[in-house]
Amino acid sequence: MIHRKDIFGLHWPLFVAVVLIQEAIFANAFSSPVASGNRKPSSTQLHVDKNKDRKAPSNNKAAIIFLHGLGDSPDGWSKLGEWLPYYAPNLANLDITYVFPPAHNVAITVNGGEMMNGWFDVFDWPIGIDAKDDAKGLAMSVRRVEEIVNELKEEEGIDPSRVILGGFSQGGAVAVTAAYNRRKKGAIPFAGCVVMSGWLPLKEYLDVSEEIAKATPLFWAHGQLDDKILYEQQVFGVDKLDSLGVDVTAHSYPVGHESTSNWEEIQDMAEFVETVLCRTEDGDDQKYDYDSIVLSPEDAEKNALLYYLCSLPIDESAGVGAENNAYSNTL
Repeated sequence: MIHRKDIFGLHWPLFVAVVLIQEAIFANAFSSPVASGNRKPSSTQLHVDKNKDRKAPSNNKAAIIFLHGLGDSPDGWSKLGEWLPYYAPNLANLDITYVFPPAHNVAITVNGGEMMNGWFDVFDWPIGIDAKDDAKGLAMSVRRVEEIVNELKEEEGIDPSRVILGGFSQGGAVAVTAAYNRRKKGAIPFAGCVVMSGWLPLKEYLDVSEEIAKATPLFWAHGQLDDKILYEQQVFGVDKLDSLGVDVTAHSYPVGHESTSNWEEIQDMAEFVETVLCRTEDGDDQKYDYDSIVLSPEDAEKNALLYYLCSLPIDESAGVGAENNAYSNTL
């Protein structure tokens, strides 16, 4: 009887078993530990929850957009609307819309090209500060976030300055990019940004305006034992954004790649959200002409493509003319 072996010297049945186990582990690596069920929402579906216990007048509105992790669905974080007011009771006095958009199905390179719910492709595992970025995928996800923000303004009357962007793991990477990096000049700063076990992508092309840095505080929570998104990512991202003038609140915990099972982390997040959304109107918040500077669909698309263009490698041997031609061909 011949036992087939692959190039690693494993017996073939054992090799297949190992591969299947690795794929299963990777599929759940970035997801919330308490994600419920196996229901997969459609690519256009949005999970929108209203604060059922709100006591505030209808004009006291705010929104929290929270992006799930790779391989997860909105179900994994849909209880935030209950958890946050529990730990920060003042949030129950606001008219908060919670939005949990689902990621599209994308091919994940590091997982053999398998299609998974994801915001962009992943090339390295684990994800340290030298990990390669999928700039185009990030750009398209940022565009989706901007479209949701525009819809909240148009349909719910919620100004972007009352919107908190947040996300877990891969979703956190999208949130921090959308909140800070290369936002359109004159764009309305968001109320805040929440990164849970995420990372700062496109760091070589990071450009945060003084206005955005001043107006959009950041909460970053991370597990010190995280073996998926390495703890060094928080250290680097926090230091980088702080150096650019962002008001950063950073917490770390003696846990791995988890958040929804770490109630201390959820409580810290709730306190940050409460501080941001329950600020008195007597502050020195800047006023904006919202109708004149909300991104149009055309502007949003150009803004998203900017991330992709900035990530293109420069062929120094070809000269400046060739570089400009490559950019124009991409457009």
